[in-house]
Amino acid sequence: MKKRTIKSLAVAVLLASLLAFPAYRLSAVSKSTEVLGNVVGSGVTTLVRGLLQGHVRNFKDAIKCLTYGSVSGYGFYQSKKLVVTDHVFSGILLANLSASVIDNVTSGEGPLSYIGFSLPLVRIEIATPLARQKRSFLRVTVSPRDAISLALSFSKADRVSVRNGMLVFEADKPLANNVMGWTNSLFPTVLSGSGEWVYQHEMVHVVQSLQLMAASPEPFLQGHRREEGKASFLHFAGFRMQAIGLANDLTMAKLQSYTKYWREAEAYSLVQSK
Repeated sequence: MKKRTIKSLAVAVLLASLLAFPAYRLSAVSKSTEVLGNVVGSGVTTLVRGLLQGHVRNFKDAIKCLTYGSVSGYGFYQSKKLVVTDHVFSGILLANLSASVIDNVTSGEGPLSYIGFSLPLVRIEIATPLARQKRSFLRVTVSPRDAISLALSFSKADRVSVRNGMLVFEADKPLANNVMGWTNSLFPTVLSGSGEWVYQHEMVHVVQSLQLMAASPEPFLQGHRREEGKASFLHFAGFRMQAIGLANDLTMAKLQSYTKYWREAEAYSLVQSK
């Protein structure tokens, strides 16, 4: 009963933090609010994810999740700064490292036990020498949300290419009036002939998607550790539901106006202030 109460409280805190996430008008967004939003937002959601996944059992575990989550939040902020200054691949690498730290600590592992990178449809995690009783050297998870997003991106695009290690789509017709780009999860689409700033803006959204992925509790994934025997080379750990990303897409994106939606406010502010 006590565990159920704690988990219910954790869900309430998570929902409250999402609804309270900075949603200022573009003119009100500043560097301090951007940094604070990333640090506090990732810190709180990491703590809640750890609680929901059963790996916060005492005060020390709570401080661990809160601390590493906050540090990762600052890493996500720096990732966004990198992608808007033409260091896109470095920014994506840093974002994946930040997501890996959160994945690790919310699963009861050390912050650098596994290093992951998200590819279309799958996320691959490599066990480092710091991993204890690892099931495998390579751990693979699959995201149904990314599969749907990839299909949507193909359906609205006329061309696709690989740029800075990521799939980038190009469309000849806008999704709506005055829309020069859009992003479905990890897949950015830019309008033909649009400026470089549009691509940079959409890549900020890619980093935000990785950030939301890291915030999402994944109770259905198998654990990292084996009970006996030797570690295998490859292990399929299950499907990532990415519930927070879905909730954000279906609620905040609909409830808030375009100029107040936190993802757009942050992306515009970062591009304009580079």
